[in-house]
Amino acid sequence: MGFSRAKRDGSFLKLFEFILYVIFVVLGFYIAFMIRFKGNPPPYNVNPFYQNMPYIALCAAFIFYITKITSTYKKTLFGNVAIIGVSLLLIDIITATIMFFTRGFAFPRTVFALGFLIQMILIFSLKLFILRHISKKYEQRGVLIITSPENSDLLTEDFLSGEVSNGGIKSICRSVDQYTYHLIDEVDKVYVDCDIPSEDKVELIRYCSIKNKMLYIIPSLFEIAFMNSKVRNHGDVVFLRIEPLGLSFEQKVVKRIMDVMLSLVGLILTSPLFLIIALSIKLDDKGPVFYKQERVTENNKTFKLCKFRTMIVNAEEDTGPTLALKDDPRITRVGRILRSTRLDELPQLINVLKGEMSIVGPRPERPHFVEKFDEEIEEYKYRLFVKAGITGLAQIFGKYTTSPKHKAKFDLLYIKNYSLLLDIKIILNTVKVIFKKESSMGVQEGDLQDVNTKLIKEFNIKDYPENTNFK
Repeated sequence: MGFSRAKRDGSFLKLFEFILYVIFVVLGFYIAFMIRFKGNPPPYNVNPFYQNMPYIALCAAFIFYITKITSTYKKTLFGNVAIIGVSLLLIDIITATIMFFTRGFAFPRTVFALGFLIQMILIFSLKLFILRHISKKYEQRGVLIITSPENSDLLTEDFLSGEVSNGGIKSICRSVDQYTYHLIDEVDKVYVDCDIPSEDKVELIRYCSIKNKMLYIIPSLFEIAFMNSKVRNHGDVVFLRIEPLGLSFEQKVVKRIMDVMLSLVGLILTSPLFLIIALSIKLDDKGPVFYKQERVTENNKTFKLCKFRTMIVNAEEDTGPTLALKDDPRITRVGRILRSTRLDELPQLINVLKGEMSIVGPRPERPHFVEKFDEEIEEYKYRLFVKAGITGLAQIFGKYTTSPKHKAKFDLLYIKNYSLLLDIKIILNTVKVIFKKESSMGVQEGDLQDVNTKLIKEFNIKDYPENTNFK
């Protein structure tokens, strides 16, 4: 494979960028010492820094890995500044903790302040250079979307609007034929729906590999099962060992220990909030503070999920079980504030402490909807192989209005890729999601309607009548 055929995933450059960021953190502190002590820092002050330099570098590497600092090219300039700032703030807090426990009391506070400023300038300057380099050198020629003849997981306004901003959609194909391969030659990326026949997917993988095109496939249950499979052989025969879905005994023990510790700490720290919220709900409409509802968790077991009440009393007395709508009139004044900040979920820490839920896992649903989705969505039943959780991959990468089918796939990906580090990353990223308005909005009427006609009018899609059906 020649140089022109090299993979374009940029892994080496990302690693180089990552290492530079870690070096900048250490260098920022060093420069801060030089400024603070006018180029001649006393050993008493600077020695604790030299002794703990490896720990500071490891801490920086861990935080940068969690915040994915090298994968922010699609974010706005403000978004990049925010990620860098939060990362450095966490690094400085952990560094101060390290200094405390290693008795490095001579590490001046002015060095932390100066170091933060210098680190911010160094890292942001490099990030700005990289972003400008990417925008100039890697301008996209467009993308090709290959969907099934009927329904499509790719024809959503959210997905298409993102692709339009990143280079434009070249075409949408409703089937795979010879003309499809001609279109692949004209684009940079190809997106494939999960309902495309397997033989077509194999041929698309082969062709995109030859043409050096980035290929994205929405995974089916069959394809998710292959993730992280182990290679085994029996004589000359090669096998892929596919582990059953779910967690091992050891993983369950570690996860439970973390759940107990975090729920206890969370309940202690938020106890003043419990009193304030309870008083606010009582003053608002004098109804019950808590709302308990039957939900389904691991192995189809039911439990009473506890939340702060955000709707009027007996909200579903006339309608029966129904999802909350945007601007739902049943939501109280205090309830709107609690939902927008996700504070209504705090009492679920009690469910976690009792062992009915986990901090991280698929969101628990009501039995009525579980039965409904089990019949309609193939992947849905497998979510119940682990305990339900307060947050999860679906809550980070999806929205309140994300379809149950897509949420189920996020949940299966979580189960298949479970690790303690993944749980920590999800918890940290949940904090960022809380501040997104759409994450707490109800389902909008019409979300499940066909949007093809609307999208064709609003987005610049090149029409190829030979293999495109927009009706």
